[in-house]
Amino acid sequence: MERTRAQKFWIYVGVCLVMLFTALPLLLLVTATFSSSGDLNAKTLHLWPSEWTLGNYSRVFSGEASDGSLPPFLTAMKNSVIVALSSTLLTLLIGMFAAYACARFRFRGRDTLLVSILGFRMVPEVVLLIPLYVIFARMGMINHKPALILIYTAFNLPYVIWMMQTYFRSIPRSMEESAQIDGVSPLGILFKFLLPLSLPGLVATGIFVLLIAWDEFMFASIFTSTYDAKTITVAISEFSKRGMIDFGMQITGGFLASLPPIALALFLQKYIISGLSEGSEKG
Repeated sequence: MERTRAQKFWIYVGVCLVMLFTALPLLLLVTATFSSSGDLNAKTLHLWPSEWTLGNYSRVFSGEASDGSLPPFLTAMKNSVIVALSSTLLTLLIGMFAAYACARFRFRGRDTLLVSILGFRMVPEVVLLIPLYVIFARMGMINHKPALILIYTAFNLPYVIWMMQTYFRSIPRSMEESAQIDGVSPLGILFKFLLPLSLPGLVATGIFVLLIAWDEFMFASIFTSTYDAKTITVAISEFSKRGMIDFGMQITGGFLASLPPIALALFLQKYIISGLSEGSEKG
């Protein structure tokens, strides 16, 4: 049934309202980074700053604070990039092989193993906080980035295994059987056939895991206390000290911290959309 002009008009109006509702908080966030402390602490909301300033960016990048205890912002950003990317690559590498084994090899207790893997992820992270701290302290890994990389890898593995084994199972076995007849090894089948076909799912899963590692705060705040190990979430939280909240620095730091994931998502959006849509169809 063809829509009338009036129906199309109201549909466009509804879409514009939804876009405005979604974009307004982002617009307020961006303009707030250029606002002075007076505007941010005012009782009335200012959509546009009364006085545009780059002071917030200057203080964030210089690490300026009232007590001088902040780590350099760029160092924290670099630490987050190293930790998030390393844990994501390690998680995808290990999870890819585990997912392939669960999807293609038949062995006793396979379904029980998959449920157990998912059950491990359901354990609250705070329950394992003290035991993990004791273990890493005895290993001398506190205040070192590899500790966070290992922790994030362990906690994100269940996601990767479950998501990737779903993609692997959706690929017809006939292709693998033909490759086996030609003498291709299981690893060759994985890298030459399964991974290229499931690349959108792999990218979507990687972005999901990367965002979890990038945004994590609890372990990062407990396991790091030196400038060379603190991540971006810890650095932003330290913009508040001694009961004083510097809204300008927190807003600006949060905005800058959101740019790398947004840029990566935009760069890989075609894989993300394809991977998520395929996952919904297969689910």
